[in-house]
Amino acid sequence: MTKPSVLEIDNLQVSFRTSGGRVAALNGVSFAVGQNEVLAVLGESGSGKSVTAASVMGLIAQPPGSIDGGQIRFGGVNLLALDADDHRRMCGKRVSLIFQDALSALNPVYPVGWQIAEVFAIHGMADRASAVRHAVELMEAVGIPAAAERAGQYPHQFSGGMCQRIMIAMAIALKPELIIADEPTTALDVTIQAQIVELLKETHAQSGASIMLITHDLGLVAEMADRVVVMYAGRVVEDSDVYRFFAEPLHPYAMGLLASQPRIDRGAGALQPIPGAPPNPLALPSGCAFRPPCPRATLRCAEQTPALRKLASGRAVACHFADEQAL
Repeated sequence: MTKPSVLEIDNLQVSFRTSGGRVAALNGVSFAVGQNEVLAVLGESGSGKSVTAASVMGLIAQPPGSIDGGQIRFGGVNLLALDADDHRRMCGKRVSLIFQDALSALNPVYPVGWQIAEVFAIHGMADRASAVRHAVELMEAVGIPAAAERAGQYPHQFSGGMCQRIMIAMAIALKPELIIADEPTTALDVTIQAQIVELLKETHAQSGASIMLITHDLGLVAEMADRVVVMYAGRVVEDSDVYRFFAEPLHPYAMGLLASQPRIDRGAGALQPIPGAPPNPLALPSGCAFRPPCPRATLRCAEQTPALRKLASGRAVACHFADEQAL
């Protein structure tokens, strides 16, 4: 049974002004995040994953960025219809963002305990003394040893993994309904990655918050996600439950992603990379953006951009030949 949605993105269009012209970063992105669901947004760099997250959080600066169309509905409210202050207040309390580079996201001139406490202070949730106490409790909850002493230290005094824990503490401080985790394990060694993944899983289990997990790590998707949205060149090309995505991907790009990954259930041998390079967003190919490297492309793919359509199975895919693959 489909879960009620906590976030609905409908036909979102975002562009940026550059020296080479206006770049369409998102070309009609649509998907939803269900209540208590972990949705993985998957795709290579430049596919539009982080731009989607920034749009939800109201972080698209104008200029050079511009939201050109669509809706982002949270709790039945179109966030794009709110002014900047109302958008910030709603997202600050009910939606939180874990940035990709925690050390860069933290303010280097303030102690980490002060920065966590500021989350409560900004939203009028506690006085300064109570906010500091809550900050220490959150640091303990995310596994930072000697939290009371370390709350007075600065970001540069923490490892990358500990900085990511601090970001998670800030993200869960106000008990949000949705946590957006943008590449939360990037640039961490594999041992620390495993610890951060376990912390995210515990946070999800204990809080019941939905998680929108932005990543290109298929292993992380397999371990955490309930559903997968695959993006390519600013569009959603596949939306599927995680089990069927790995067992039978429908879009040729999704097939290519899986074929290019090493797997222990296959014999040794050369991987199968996706040929070529991602398309230039200033000069996307006609029709389907994945047409040049696609082994199934036909003249129809050059003439018609495939719409994201829902199949009888409940999955959605943007490919003219998806019905044949689904049989």
